[in-house]
Amino acid sequence: MAIQAVIFDADGVVVFPWRFARYLEQEHNITPEMTRAFFRGVFEDCLVGKADLEVVLPPFLSSWGWPQSTDDFIAAWLEVENAVDERVVEVIRALRRSGLACCLATNQEENRAQYMRWEMGFSEVFDRLFFSHRLGRQKPDHRFYGLIEESLGLTGPEILFWDDAAMNVRAARECSWNAELYAGFESFQRKLAEYLE
Repeated sequence: MAIQAVIFDADGVVVFPWRFARYLEQEHNITPEMTRAFFRGVFEDCLVGKADLEVVLPPFLSSWGWPQSTDDFIAAWLEVENAVDERVVEVIRALRRSGLACCLATNQEENRAQYMRWEMGFSEVFDRLFFSHRLGRQKPDHRFYGLIEESLGLTGPEILFWDDAAMNVRAARECSWNAELYAGFESFQRKLAEYLE
């Protein structure tokens, strides 16, 4: 069955990943060990729309010794992680010109989702944007993939998915999607060409 839509993860595929952790440690001596309880805890609720980042974050900022406001923390986070790989964006534009739909499917809370949509320009880069906080599920939950299929009106074999997390690729394949691990731009180009021959 021919590919009708190509779906991309954000961080690690379209966006260079995880710069904020390095920023926090270098600029504010806030280490990944200090933030782990937040990101593996209540932040998970933010990713599926069950908690508001601006509400749950302040107690953690206080314990980390963050010197500024909650708004300042969120603004720094969004700015530091605004690192789009323009090479991938150019491929997406070419795919859309060829008639393929291109979508983003990413685990994001509301603040960063809106930032991606408008400040990072993803509302123009992609045909559709699928954010976990809106879907109420996140990868690798099978329902995440099912909701996207339903919204697009496509079946798994008509979709090609790229993610840098093996568990997300594995889950997509379990949902009958064509799914590949993103491990660098050059290998991505080669594998994409094989699918579209």
